[in-house]
Amino acid sequence: MNGGALAQELSDGCPCLVCGHVGFVSHWSILLKCPECGFVTAQLAGPVDPHKLYDDRYFAGGEYLDYRADEVFFRENFRRRLAAVLRRRSSGRLLEIGAAYGFFLDLAAGCFEVIGFELNAEAARYGRERFGLDIRAEDFLRASLSDLGGPVDVTVMWDVIEHLERPDRCIAHVAELSSPGALVYITTGDMGSLVARLRGRRWRMIHPPTHLHYFDRGTIARLLARHGFNVLEIRSVGVARSMCQALYSVLVVGLGMRRAYDVLSWAVPPTWGLTVNTFDIMQVVAQKGP
Repeated sequence: MNGGALAQELSDGCPCLVCGHVGFVSHWSILLKCPECGFVTAQLAGPVDPHKLYDDRYFAGGEYLDYRADEVFFRENFRRRLAAVLRRRSSGRLLEIGAAYGFFLDLAAGCFEVIGFELNAEAARYGRERFGLDIRAEDFLRASLSDLGGPVDVTVMWDVIEHLERPDRCIAHVAELSSPGALVYITTGDMGSLVARLRGRRWRMIHPPTHLHYFDRGTIARLLARHGFNVLEIRSVGVARSMCQALYSVLVVGLGMRRAYDVLSWAVPPTWGLTVNTFDIMQVVAQKGP
């Protein structure tokens, strides 16, 4: 997948992924915005290789300080998200797109038959070997019903859709592989939130090329509806993070102040963490229509 190629297509007249309108306009010089529906995507200077972008450095020393070391905090998030799934569906076949090291699937395997897809081969291998999970380092868009063992009842995409080159094709393929009435759960940043509007181009979620797409509640609902999913619920959710990761995200990823992070982080125990809801992360629940 090539995010730079997509940005070039959009600026050259490719229809909007959400509404089909042709013709994007520049937004804050680093983004492109559809004037019809408001969908926003990154404006990249050149092509991006996702296999290099999401290699092991992404999870340790890139966007994340150390993803695996923060397992306890990720599991705290995933327990809440699994509880939200179980309120509507308690069994069946569950698919995770962007499964990382398998922390969510390991929790969900107690209730569902689970399968995951993950671009990073080492992360997928870790999930297979440590938890015995079926996590595949393959292109999800090539997966068939026979590959999955049958239609899917629940698909989850936790903090993933903003990374995908073509989220429209991904949602369309999920629809093809889903059983009637199947559920989709998505978390992503909310471009229409108060924090995002106040921060503008300095909003913490805007950092291409890892984040390519920026939805609000209207555009995510419209994208899902276009592929046969009816939105049941959209709400803001809190996120648990270690204090070290929070400092790292602000000082290193956000401000490029590595020295300040090194000075402050030595006094922070790795077990310290917090859950904060800044009301700019949305959790979307949708159901496949007849």
